[in-house]
Order: sequence, then structure tokens, then C-alpha cells
Amino acid sequence: MIIAPDPQAWKARQRLPLHERILALPPEVCDLVRQVNLASNLDALPVPVAPTPALRRELGDAIAGMPAVVRGLVDPLLLGVCLGHGLGSSGITDIVADAEGRILGCVVLLDIGMLGPHGANSWASWKENLPFLPDGDFTLSATIATPAQDTRSGAMQYLLLHEFGHVLSAGYSFLPAWWAPVPDQAFAWLDLSWGVDADGRFLPLSGSDFELRGMVDFYGKHKLNGDALVTACAGLEQSDFSSLYGATNPYDDFAECFASYVHGELLGKPQVLEVLAGGQAVAQLEHFWRSPRSLAKRRFMELLLDVEAELTSEAGSVPEALAA
Repeated sequence: MIIAPDPQAWKARQRLPLHERILALPPEVCDLVRQVNLASNLDALPVPVAPTPALRRELGDAIAGMPAVVRGLVDPLLLGVCLGHGLGSSGITDIVADAEGRILGCVVLLDIGMLGPHGANSWASWKENLPFLPDGDFTLSATIATPAQDTRSGAMQYLLLHEFGHVLSAGYSFLPAWWAPVPDQAFAWLDLSWGVDADGRFLPLSGSDFELRGMVDFYGKHKLNGDALVTACAGLEQSDFSSLYGATNPYDDFAECFASYVHGELLGKPQVLEVLAGGQAVAQLEHFWRSPRSLAKRRFMELLLDVEAELTSEAGSVPEALAA
């Protein structure tokens, strides 16, 4: 949770059009990321990046190119998109509160350094390979853009869709609040694939778990041998998770599903993940949304994205069909 020293400045920014809420990391955001990185034993040191005209244009295009229903859901919840280097991951979402703990909304943080060298496909492939050592026999190749759309703005759009999934999970009640203890109650998304143990930790349901799932580490220092990629991907295809990243926790489970559903099913953009051996494609992972294993999560996404008029920005307000 980020404590805002000047809540009115955040609320004023929220009154701007969605695609104009772009700024460098404010000091209070840098301080929190620095503390989290230290606690997580990450070496990354956050540094603000001023949004250049080119960055504003790329991010504006990425947001404007999203479906109207997505922008409508996110608009009342998002305070801003903050840019920096050294975040420890490509993107972060957190809530902002005033000194009394009243929640003002969400901010999305983007690490421009991690996005800088990539087009959409290069960035997606880099991210998919993060849990694995680079010297193995196998690697993953992701395609999320046509050649004409294979730009940094395309990468930004997919990353923002993922982070906007986190924004929605903070604003509505289908997942527990990540900043508070997990209450003993049902949650419409959580209960599809996850349970909660006596210590409040999330564990996948028996039908959702798979070999090596708990060892996949995207932004930490523990990396798996390249050969483990084949085992992990084979297990993923027997689960109800849309990606290896989504299988790490319920919040990224939702964010990954939200991003891939909007990207592929609403925008009609490519989503292909191939296993390479020696640089040659030897297998293609099953398309999640065309598989029977996606049925429950597809139904959830269809309800969420087809009933914009029934949703409000009030925390906990969701269509009755999505309420647990």
C-alpha cells in the first residue's frame, strides 16, 4: 500500500482522460518499491523516468487501442501509470491510500528499462523464459503480434492489460484484497482454482496443480534448468491455468487470463507459444481459450466484459453472476 502525502494531487490526476494519466515514479512510490525489493532480496533500485513525448504517444496508443469495455472498467479505479527503471519486474500494481488508510485508487508502475529493447514478440518471449536458465536445450518463443504490430507499444499494451487485471481485482470482490488478511468466505475467481490453508497461504486445488508449478520463479534468483521447461509446460496443459506465470498465485492467475482473453478473444491478436529445441520449433502449446480446460474462466470473462453497465467503481460491486 502506498500512502499519499498529497491525496488531492492523485485525485486531480484521476480526472484526466485515462490515456493521459502518465507520470514519472513519485517519491512515495519509489520508497515503497525500494522497501519491497530489499525485503525480497532483489538488487533492483527504482529510479523515476520522465515520460517523453514518444513514451506518452506509445502508451496512449496502447491504452486507446484497448476495447471500450476495458477502458470503462478501469477508468474509475486507475490513478495513474508511473514510469521508472529498477522496479524488479516489468510491471507492478498497488493501491494508494491517504494517511487515514482510505483507498484512493490504484497505480500501475512500468519498468521502461525492461521494455526498452523489445518489440511485442521479443518482450513476450523474454518474459516466458524468465524462470529457466538460458543454457538449456529448450526455450520458449511467444508470438503476440503480427509483424506490423510487433512494436514496443504492442508490448506495453499486453503488459498494461495484465496490470489492469490487477487494478480490477483490487476494485471488485472476486479475489481477496492482497493488502489484508484473507477472510473465511467464498470468492468467485479464487474458488475456481485455489484454496487457502490454515496459515492463509494460497494453494492450487488438486485438479489445478502440476509438476514444478511451485518451483517456477519469474523474478527471483531461483531458475530451473532448460529441460524443466518441457515438464512444466506439459503439466500446464493439464491444468486450468492459462500460463506458467498465471499458475504462480491467484492474482496473476486472473491478470494473465484477463490480458490473454482481451488480447486474443476481443482484439483478435495472435497468441502462440512454441517450444524450441536448438532454435527449431518442436511443439506448440495448446491455445488456452479454445480448450475445454478454460470453460469456467471463459464464462467468468464473458460475464465480466459483457456487463459493463452493471459494474460500478464501488469496491465489492460485481455482477450477481460473478459473486461467490
